[in-house]
Amino acid sequence: MGDLEMAWYQQYGGAYRVGGCFGQDVLVISDPKALQYIFHTSGYRYPKSPEEDHFTGIMLGPGLGTVAGEIHQRQRKILGPAFSTSQLRQFLVVFQSAASKLVEKMKDSTQTGKVLDIYEWTTKTSLDVIGKTSFRYEFNAMDAMDGQQTELESALHNMLGESQMWPSSAELLYLSLWRLLPDWSLSLLQRVSTRGTRRLVHFRATAGKAAREVFQKQVSVLANGDRPSGKNIIDVLALSHLTEDSKRKMTEEEIYAQFATFIMAGHDTTAVTAAWVLYELARNPSDQAKIREEILQVKANNDRTLSSNDYDSMPTLNAAIKETLRLHPLNHVLHRIAAKDDIIPLGEPIATTEDTIAYEVPVSKGQIVTASVYTYNRLPSVWGDDAEQWNPQRFLRPREREQVSLGVFSNLMSFSGGVHSCIGWRFAVMEIQALVTELLGTFEFGLPEEDFVLLQSPGQRAVFPLVQGRIHEGVQMPLRVTISKSE
Repeated sequence: MGDLEMAWYQQYGGAYRVGGCFGQDVLVISDPKALQYIFHTSGYRYPKSPEEDHFTGIMLGPGLGTVAGEIHQRQRKILGPAFSTSQLRQFLVVFQSAASKLVEKMKDSTQTGKVLDIYEWTTKTSLDVIGKTSFRYEFNAMDAMDGQQTELESALHNMLGESQMWPSSAELLYLSLWRLLPDWSLSLLQRVSTRGTRRLVHFRATAGKAAREVFQKQVSVLANGDRPSGKNIIDVLALSHLTEDSKRKMTEEEIYAQFATFIMAGHDTTAVTAAWVLYELARNPSDQAKIREEILQVKANNDRTLSSNDYDSMPTLNAAIKETLRLHPLNHVLHRIAAKDDIIPLGEPIATTEDTIAYEVPVSKGQIVTASVYTYNRLPSVWGDDAEQWNPQRFLRPREREQVSLGVFSNLMSFSGGVHSCIGWRFAVMEIQALVTELLGTFEFGLPEEDFVLLQSPGQRAVFPLVQGRIHEGVQMPLRVTISKSE
């Protein structure tokens, strides 16, 4: 993944055009100044494309990840309190409890040097966490490692990977047709189902059923005069439904869509990033040892449960998380469309087809713009000459103030940026911190064999791990796990 984008960047620079299906014109951007303009400066002037919104809508409904403009502003404002710093601190005990439970489950399954599918474990853990913290919904996924699953867990299992990887020629043609049709006709084309869309429709229906149960239970609690004990997502959503203020109100359809949105977004993304962290540390045992020593030192200096400040005080751990998000971004590309004629500024000039030098790119209304997060995350001008290599030390070195600031976390675009930045990015980082800390404090991780090669397969919400030569087995992260000598 990404080799072609990097080759094109080397040849054409941080902005170039490529042809899509049926003569489609796509502007590919990795120039930092241009990305800052599109995602931060321009507000809602570069929304997601109608066909992408429609595709996401099939899976999630009219939730925060799908809507735009004033509706997006209203929903984000309503949901904001559920992701405040004070609320996240209340969630930390759930993160830690789930991480401790995972450690005990893995101990029960771990013989000396046994190879385990780490992704299977982290995905079940994150599913339990998002259900409990956000909706008081018990998946009990970690208690069902023998293959038993709830209906919703079954619908969600590998949904993004299986619905988006290995599309047939017919499916690619089908998706390309979406871009050529007027917005009003997309619902008609939706009736032509594919393997991928059937998975998405099934997930939305199943999530809707679970959301209805959770939501109605919480509304009944509020109707009886009981006030919520916290401000998690279901509390905020139930209150928004009961309010008379139109600016603070959500419909039931929107509420069910938020359930699907946050279950999906808070599940695979966190799970796959935590798994990639452990993979990179398995490949780099010296870094793994440094982080383990750092963790043990912090725990030795505390006679209490670790706080969010304790996690933030571990520089090597956090550098490894950031470096993982850089090399394995949640989204390798982000698609946008110009809402009106515009001029996109560039930080580095490019050569045009007319043999001139351009410092900006004019775009017309309707122009498709693809932000190559994968390329940006590997720009030597931003990350250094070793940008293609794993090196967490880059986040520990003093750096000059960035000329261009992007994203919401350490100049990374992994959580997008601007008005559509991930509202739950702090939640995700804190959960990854707790999970990796507990695992590295107990286990040592290594590669299963010397010639082991892991591939990156891009999905819509995460970059999924596949084993070279075993791609047909699907998404997995096999690592050799042993009890740490310090345990």
